[in-house]
Formats: sequence, C-alpha cells, structure tokens
Amino acid sequence: MPSNHHGEPKTLSEAIERLERATQSKSAEFREILGKDYSELRKAIDELKPHLGEVGERVSEKVGEARKQVESKVHENLWTTLAIVGLIGLVFGWIFGFSNRRD
Repeated sequence: MPSNHHGEPKTLSEAIERLERATQSKSAEFREILGKDYSELRKAIDELKPHLGEVGERVSEKVGEARKQVESKVHENLWTTLAIVGLIGLVFGWIFGFSNRRD
C-alpha cells in the first residue's frame, strides 16, 4: 500500500515512519545550527583570551594601588584609625552582648 505523504497516514507504521523521517531531518538541522553556534562562540572566546589577561593585570595593579593608599592613610592617622576600630568593636560587643542577655 503506497503511503500518502501529504494526507493522513493510513496505518500506524506509516505514521511512525513519517515521524522518524521528520525527527531525523530536524535532528540534522539542529546539529548543524548548534555546530555553527558552538564554533562562533569558541572563536569569540579565543579572541577574548588575550584581553582577559590584560584586564586581570590591570585589576591586580589597581588593587595593589588601593591597598598601598589604605596602608598609607592608616600609617598617617594611626591613632584615629585605632580609635575608630576600637569604637566599632565596642558597638558590636555591646550589640551582641545585649542580644545574648535577652536569650
């Protein structure tokens, strides 16, 4: 019995055959699209790799500069820094001590 490709399938096996052909066709299209997208993404990543190293170096330099500035300010204002740290410690101690008494 010849199959009718444009109409309703006549048998269950004909319906399964149509489904398999459609699935294989779509699967091949999907693999092709996915392959293109993957290769484009891979190319973009490869192009960015050298720049990522430069960005990492710049960030490291900026962090080092900021650390030096903080250390310099702390050394210039040592007593003020110690007073602020002590005050913060006192406030946290009071808050946690008060909350422990309520329990």
